[in-house]
Amino acid sequence: MKPVDLPRLDLRGFTSPVQFLPRLTDDLGVEIWVKRDDLGSVGLAGNKVRKLETELAQARALGATHIVTEGSRHSNATRAAAAAAAAIGMKCTLVLCHDEPKEPVGNLLLDGLFGADLRLVGDISWVELAEVTSGVVRDIEEAGERVYRLPIGSATGRGAASFAYAYAEAERQMEAQGAVFNTIVHASSAGSTHAGLTLGRAIRGNSTRIIGVIVAPEVYEDVPGNYLRLANEAADLIAPSLRITSSDLELTEDYLGEGYGKPAAGVTEAIDLMARLEGIVVDPVYTAKAVAAIIDMARNGTIEGPVLFWHTGGYHAMFDPTYATSVWSDIPRLRDIKL
Repeated sequence: MKPVDLPRLDLRGFTSPVQFLPRLTDDLGVEIWVKRDDLGSVGLAGNKVRKLETELAQARALGATHIVTEGSRHSNATRAAAAAAAAIGMKCTLVLCHDEPKEPVGNLLLDGLFGADLRLVGDISWVELAEVTSGVVRDIEEAGERVYRLPIGSATGRGAASFAYAYAEAERQMEAQGAVFNTIVHASSAGSTHAGLTLGRAIRGNSTRIIGVIVAPEVYEDVPGNYLRLANEAADLIAPSLRITSSDLELTEDYLGEGYGKPAAGVTEAIDLMARLEGIVVDPVYTAKAVAAIIDMARNGTIEGPVLFWHTGGYHAMFDPTYATSVWSDIPRLRDIKL
């Protein structure tokens, strides 16, 4: 099936590569590849940039002058939105929750550098954050701006559609290297990446196992239900003859640990192995939890290779003192270095 092409901006500048990870493969005994969506030309990349290509094309078409979105102060989605807005000349306001920062570091530093108006609202729930953001949108609209609001994580059907296209892109890249993937593993929070990849698989008529490693279950009361909604909203846009059902989704909270942005078993080892064996950085908030899942399932024999780890980006959290200190102290080879 050929999906409908939605209007898109080119924010990434090039197609993120797929590469084989030989040393991690040898270590785990399962063939591992990586889709490098952590690389790109705007905003230090990440999976959210794909979604913004379709979302901001729509915002432009509607005559929007101002982007408003919300998330944690560690959010990759808000950082990407700020960068994309800067690149196309739109105003951007970010409404950010969770612990108040002691220093302007990580994504928060980047948010400011990209020129976003930052509204730090403290340690409130995701539901409260959405309510506060609605108030911010009203204020900006009353001031005469035309606002295009992006939900948390840029999680929309339009954003999910961008990952249906991405599934086919990765498949073509693997074929060009004489390879295939049997399993895709990725970190998942607001859900449009998983929804889109699942739809992409259906469009291509494949049986790939797609595992979404949940890192922020608090975003929705009904996580699977919202992922399903996003997948079918995307299908309505680009493949209306298809329906995604709950049985098509595979989500796990087994690697969540203590919660969003909090410790989980295997995360430190995942960061260490990826850096030491492949020179690739994964972060403790998002991507290291997906790599921890791959490591655990490979060792337990519950995953079939070749495995494609979809690197959704987010290494910027490594520069937050909270995470940098804990990673340094938890990896023995670093702990022994005298600073």
